[in-house]
Order: sequence, then C-alpha cells, then structure tokens
Amino acid sequence: MRNVILASALFAVVAACNDSPEAIKDPPVLRVTSPQRSLIQNKAGQIKVEGTVTPNEVSGEVVEKVLVNGVQANLNADGSFTATIDIKPGATLINTTARDQAGAVAEDTRAVLAGELRPVGSNVESAINAAMSKTAFQKLSAAAGPMIEGLNFMSILAPMQPMVRSGDENGPDCLYARGYVDGVSLSNAEIAIVPTQAGLSFRAQIDGLDVPGHANYAVACVDGSTAFRVKATRVVVTGILVVTPAGNQGFKTALTGESVTITGLDIQASGIPGTIVNLLSLDKLLGWVISKAAPLAMEPMMNKALGGLAGPQEMVVMGKTLKMEVDPTAIDIDMHGAWITLDTKMLIKGTEGSPGYIFTDNSLPNMDPGNGFALGIADDMVNQMMAQLHMTGLMNLDMHAEGGTFDNTKISMSLPPMISADPADGKLKLILGDMIATFTDHGAPVAKAAINATIELKVVPASNGYGVALQLGKPTAKVTVLEDIDNVTRLTDKDLSIATEACLAGQIETVSKLLVNIPLPAVAGLQMRNMSIGSDDGYVMLKGDIE
Repeated sequence: MRNVILASALFAVVAACNDSPEAIKDPPVLRVTSPQRSLIQNKAGQIKVEGTVTPNEVSGEVVEKVLVNGVQANLNADGSFTATIDIKPGATLINTTARDQAGAVAEDTRAVLAGELRPVGSNVESAINAAMSKTAFQKLSAAAGPMIEGLNFMSILAPMQPMVRSGDENGPDCLYARGYVDGVSLSNAEIAIVPTQAGLSFRAQIDGLDVPGHANYAVACVDGSTAFRVKATRVVVTGILVVTPAGNQGFKTALTGESVTITGLDIQASGIPGTIVNLLSLDKLLGWVISKAAPLAMEPMMNKALGGLAGPQEMVVMGKTLKMEVDPTAIDIDMHGAWITLDTKMLIKGTEGSPGYIFTDNSLPNMDPGNGFALGIADDMVNQMMAQLHMTGLMNLDMHAEGGTFDNTKISMSLPPMISADPADGKLKLILGDMIATFTDHGAPVAKAAINATIELKVVPASNGYGVALQLGKPTAKVTVLEDIDNVTRLTDKDLSIATEACLAGQIETVSKLLVNIPLPAVAGLQMRNMSIGSDDGYVMLKGDIE
C-alpha cells in the first residue's frame, strides 16, 4: 500500500511538471554500445567505452563533447566516440554524458562488476576481525563465574575418567588404584581473565567444592571398590590460559604453568586401604579436577566471546536457509587485549548454480577496541550473501500502481547489489547496478528503464536498544530510459525517471531486510552499547562499549 501511495504521488508531481511553461530542451541522441549493460568482468583495470551520439532531429544542435566518468571521449565526425577509463575492483557505475552547443544533455549510466570472480560458498579469508580490550576481558570475567556454576562438569570430565590412576600402566594388577569422579558441586565461582604479554592470565576461585567419587583398586591381588568424598572450602587455580584456533570447532583452551591452592581440605575415604589412599593422592584430586575442568569449561565461553558464530550452523535469512561456518584462524594477545581473525563460509540452499560473486582483496583493518569491543566485517562476506540471495530471485519486485499511464512495474535485478568503497573518500556504499524496470499497462509493456543507484551505509540503534542495525541512507540514482520498448506512457523520459523512484524505494526496503539479517558475533551474552560505525579498506567497522 505504501508503494501504491508513493507511486500515485509521483504521478501527480509528473502531471504538474508537464503543465510547466518552461521549454524542455531536446537532448542529443546518445547510444552506448560497449561495454554491455550489467557486465561482470573477472578482472579490474582499464575498460573502453564506445558509442555514438547525433544531434537531436528537432533542434539539430551540434554535439559539443562527450564525457565518460569525467574523462573526455574522442568524438569523431561521424558521431562515434571512444574513451578509456580505469575500473577499480568492485562495483563501478559508468556515466556517459553528451552535451550539445545549446546545453542540452543526454545521459547513459550502466554498471560493471570487476575483480576476482569466486564461486558462492567459497571461503572468505579474514571475513571477520575482532578486538577485545582489557576492560572487555574484565566484563567477560564477571560473566564467566555464573557460567562456570551452571556447567555440566561431568560431561566435561567424562573423557578424562578415571581422573587418577596409578600402578596400572599395563592394566589392573595386584597393586593398582583408579579414582573416578561421580559428581561436582560448588557454592560459588569467580573467574579472572587478564590479557598479558605472555597470554591470558587465568585465576579460578571455587568455593564450597564437593566431589564424590569411587575407587577401583587391588591390594595383594585382592580387588576392591569403595566410595570416597573430597571437599574443600576453597580451591584457587592460577596459570596462563592458552587459546588456539581450532577451525570449525572454534577455539581450544589449555592451562599451562598451573598452581593450585586448597583451603579447608576434607577427605572422606574410610574403608579404603592406606596404601590405596596414597596411590590415589586424594589430597591433590580437587586441584587436579579444577585445573583440568576449568580451562575446558572456558572453551564455550571463549568461543562466544571471541568467535561468536564458531562452528557450522543454519539460520533463516529472508525465508531461505543459510548454512554458515565461521572458522577462527588467528588470535594474538598482549597486555592491551586480544585480536582475532576469522574466515567464513556461507551458502544459501538452492544457490549452488550462481555465477559467483566479485571478491575484492582487502588489507586487514586497523582494530582499535578502545575500552570495549571492535568488529570489522569484510564487504566480501556481505557481497557473497547478496550474490546468493540475488540468485534466488527474491530481489525481483512486482509493484502495482494506481493511476497514470501504466498500472504495474516489474523490477528485475540484472546484477547482485554490491558493497564497494568509494574511490573518492573510501567510505562504503551500496551499489544497485542496472535494475531493469519494465512498465506495463494491463500486461502490455509500455516503457523500460535501467536504474543505477549509489546508497551510503548508515547505522541505527537496534530495536532492543542495544547494539546496531545496518541500514541504507538516501540514494543517489541515475535512470536511463531504454530503447528496447517504445515509451508510449505519454511521459517524457525525464518524468519516467522520476516515476522510478517508487521502484527504487521498494528495492531499498528489500535490501535493508537483508542487511539487518547479517549474523554478527555476540560477546558471551554481554550487551554492547554506544555503538558507532565506520569503514576501513573494505570493512564495515563496528565499535562499542561492553556492559
């Protein structure tokens, strides 16, 4: 309904413009023959633009000059022209203008996607870069204690059972002992993680630790099995937490240089022979359990904090199933924080036959987390998703219009939308290239136009008040009325260009739905506020505080 109202309003504007007494200058007749519209080129560099331009039959004014993206073309006496321009990797709009001596201008705009063509579903290197400040790790530590308290320790310890074994290197014998943990409970857990030059300094303080278990053993070749219980009012484990990338499994953690301090130790092992108690070293069991379990318990937390999306998973984007994998490839830690690099793979079901997407090689962005968290999202990650969604046809629109000389507009996306850095200022913008609008009246085509638009990315607060959502700003559009169909709408080419604004608004709404569905890493359930957005060499940069 909104589009109907907008279209009707535009027709009213058009009608008012037609009643203006101002004379309309007849422009030259411009035809660009090369490059073809909607070109996808597997390389960047120079490209030749060719075409013809002749005086308008009505005015007969001599054509003065032809410009292609600001470069003056070689204009021959027969009206043919050529110009060579540079095409940077990414999306480029080629704007050709022809001006006659009376000042009338004809214009043609078309899009070219140039660069390395990669298949959809392929790996995007360094697609996500993240940085966590020392302050962010303090916040993370505060969230880790409750997370540790709620963990299922038995599932973590299961691969390590028996937790203690002695004298059974070749299997049970006449003197051996094996100690199994049957449960772990605690009253409070406090975790401290501090980035240092040596890595992540780790301290786990566990209060009210209670570990029931049982021992299987043999003394003088006589087998036995007896329950035991080990308690402590407090166990403190310190060391350096080593975090390493583990592909699609996220991150692996291990504790090195560990030190254990136990307060209020209480061993209940009546019925177990003293020799076996000595073999089991039950006085060290609690430290062993915590020094092994706590670092392993940190893995899911670190994956949420540093990976967010680590591991293959499926999600729904605009009604389509997206399979996504985020693989950490590097982590660097010093006293100021941590810097993480992650690759991505993604594939929307049913888009395997896509011709691919344009990959643009970017340098790694400058990651400054400040006192919070910074995130850099490569344009290639978003562009691959948009290329796949383009393949589904969901970006094609069918818009009904009331009144005027056509009653429907079909928008066909001949190229996928693409985020590209502006050569002038480096800011990231979305390019909607060569959207083909076909205007119909009762099913019969009455006009056709190509719409090319450049739209700045902008950031708005997310609906829950936390974080951000990527949206599109005000577009700058160029409309070229095509000769494929005779324009019988009784609207001038200029007025028909105005009417396409309703179509462009509908397309922006569709792409915005995609942008807000881009999956971004979370930070261990912590909230991010005071978010800001920027760009850096092909990356959308997000930065904010953690609370």
